[in-house]
Amino acid sequence: MCFSAIASFSAGTVLTAAGIVTTQKVSTKSQLAFAAIPLLFGIQQLCEGFVWLSLTRQQYAHWQQAATHAFLFFAHALWPVWVPFAALLFETKQPQKTIIFGFFILGLLLSLGEIYCLSAYHVESRIYGKHIEYLITYPRPFVAVSEIVYGIVTLVPCFISSLKTMRWFAIVLAASLVLTAIFYQAWLISVWCFFAALLSIIIYRILALQNIISRQAA
Repeated sequence: MCFSAIASFSAGTVLTAAGIVTTQKVSTKSQLAFAAIPLLFGIQQLCEGFVWLSLTRQQYAHWQQAATHAFLFFAHALWPVWVPFAALLFETKQPQKTIIFGFFILGLLLSLGEIYCLSAYHVESRIYGKHIEYLITYPRPFVAVSEIVYGIVTLVPCFISSLKTMRWFAIVLAASLVLTAIFYQAWLISVWCFFAALLSIIIYRILALQNIISRQAA
């Protein structure tokens, strides 16, 4: 997260605990990938906590590359495939399921590209303006395309879902992205991931409401 190691570790601990509780809220296996989002965000925030330690304490400097790559794996490679995958499993209607599957394939291709770039190009992190800035040397054409595709595959599948509760999640994610882009453009990766992580706690409520709706419809 963008303020300190303590903040990152605190957020990571809370989210990990919340994620464990949320995964226990599922009523069907198809909800598990969606329910696991807070848990995965918690692990991601813990990774950034180690990035902070490596940048602020000399005795942990040797962790910097591993912690930076771990955080960027979650931020760049995991979410573009996990979000459409979770939406695909959660979806109950075939027309939407078919469309979301297309976004899942697109997200999978993006994730594979991101994994390749993480392994082939130099990346590093630094503290800039009291926030963590990630310096990435990917080819510029790939960066330009990946940013657009990333936004599409992480937001659109939730918006087109037939489940109203899933669209709520998409709205808060989109709002957090817009606000982060306006106020924290230089640290977009770090700050948006933090806000999205906190917002993922609402998944518990979404699952609870969806299960109530399902029982009433049965």
